[in-house]
Amino acid sequence: MSLFFWGCSAFSFLFSVLLLVHNVQGFAFAGAGAGIAFSSILLYSYIRFMHTKSYRSLAVMRKFFEYWPFAMIACFICSRALVAQSPAVLDAVLAVFWFIIVLLKQGIVYYTKDKRIAKYFPQTEAAQPKKKSLITELLEWADAAFYAVFFVLLVNIFIFQVYRIPSESMVPEFMIGDTVIGFKTAAGPVFPLSSFRLPQWKTYKRGDIVILSNPNYADTPKAQLKTFLSQLVYMLTLAQVNINTDNYGKPKADPLVKRITGMPGEKLMMVDGVLYAKHRDDSAFAPVEDDRLYANWDLTILPQSEQRLIKDIKINADELRILEAVEAQRKGLDFTDALRQAEALANRVAALKNQTDSAPALDFLQAAEYEMIALFSANDSISRKILTTNGGIDWFRSFMTGWVPYWQSSSAEQTSLYEKRFAQFNALIKLCFGKLVVRNIELFQANATAEQFVSDEERTRLLQEAQNYAFYLAWTSQRNMDVFPAGNDYIPDNHYFMMGDNRFNSTDMRHAYFFRLEPVDKNDAFSIRFQSNSEPKYVSAHKILGTTVLRVFPFSRFGAL
Repeated sequence: MSLFFWGCSAFSFLFSVLLLVHNVQGFAFAGAGAGIAFSSILLYSYIRFMHTKSYRSLAVMRKFFEYWPFAMIACFICSRALVAQSPAVLDAVLAVFWFIIVLLKQGIVYYTKDKRIAKYFPQTEAAQPKKKSLITELLEWADAAFYAVFFVLLVNIFIFQVYRIPSESMVPEFMIGDTVIGFKTAAGPVFPLSSFRLPQWKTYKRGDIVILSNPNYADTPKAQLKTFLSQLVYMLTLAQVNINTDNYGKPKADPLVKRITGMPGEKLMMVDGVLYAKHRDDSAFAPVEDDRLYANWDLTILPQSEQRLIKDIKINADELRILEAVEAQRKGLDFTDALRQAEALANRVAALKNQTDSAPALDFLQAAEYEMIALFSANDSISRKILTTNGGIDWFRSFMTGWVPYWQSSSAEQTSLYEKRFAQFNALIKLCFGKLVVRNIELFQANATAEQFVSDEERTRLLQEAQNYAFYLAWTSQRNMDVFPAGNDYIPDNHYFMMGDNRFNSTDMRHAYFFRLEPVDKNDAFSIRFQSNSEPKYVSAHKILGTTVLRVFPFSRFGAL
């Protein structure tokens, strides 16, 4: 038995010293120093017990060994604070050592229990019952609270995580304020602030709801430390306080709760709200039927009991009908008929101008001016510019028919459904704009008053049509996604794609946190442009923290998931 205690103390010293290997910096010295100090206390408590053979010294030694795993993991976390990258092998060795410390601690506590003192330490007198002082009572309460905090922290790291839903991205499965428990062990939890991860034995399938680290945030040492500390505070405050904020002081959307919708070995595409998938061996995309069970586009059809809990319905039923009407309209556009209309409009403007251009109009519009709202807002000034600029007709004809060369070529046969629908949409918007330009010029030449110009019925109808198109473009990144991954790539093994169920109110793996100007039809040099935050990404299983298993609050929604 004596050799066992000496071996435990030596093991503790070894663990502490290893914290400095390939890690010579301030926090590492602090962690190693604290570990060596605690190991010295362990050794001293054992030597004192062997010298006195008293029950009190045994109880003190036992208490220090009870805190041994907690102290060592705290020293490890301190040593890894702000470390960019530590050797994976060393992290694995230290993690294994720590789990051995847990087992050794259990052995020590087992052999030093009061009921086994007589058997293993016959020279030590058993504890004598006596009245406890107030200070003793307070110390025992503090000890129990301190021990409970550390124990719950370890449970939170390796077994379960409490998560409070901050948004409505998973409505109706989760509402804002729902408190759920995620099971982490099967996902292979990460040893804190290290590169070591326990084995993953969970096999994920489409439809699983997972808790994951947000891949949109930088995974820097400082961010990792802040995330760890915030999870500690989050846990201690029963999911009421979140100190994990961004550079602007706003709470980070991290971790996320999303549903797995894309599997390894697949390509994905979303058109008109329908998710399509294609496996490596498939010749074409096919709708993902299971996704229809989870995707929610019209929250107004939910029961009133659930609607009362929703704070923000982004798109109501009437607005959804507008989006669907635009989708039906672009789907029905025929390229041959669209070309005929585009050429007719260009010829009509040329006849109205009644002046031959002698040179092309270079840089007639800048890239930003092709943005949908900017273009239609300037429809009258652009119409005048066409009339007064040498080359204005040339630009207008190129603008109206810029999509034609590609979509009349053989390459168009290889394009995806997504690209075709957006090419149709681009042509549809251009026809609307072309008709507006023609009507503007007709009114100019008829010397219409400002009031007549603004109240003209045809202009009003075309502007309302354009407003519907602009509304669709504002939400298109929620309803559509280009083929992902692009080219010959597929989602790699052990990687997944996730989305929120409330598709209009979910910034997920479809999106970035910034917008950029993109063409509606990438094969048209004169394409209409729009603001998009579409940037799909798959996520490694290493980013998955666990799967949701239980909703614990509010009690009215309590239940297994």
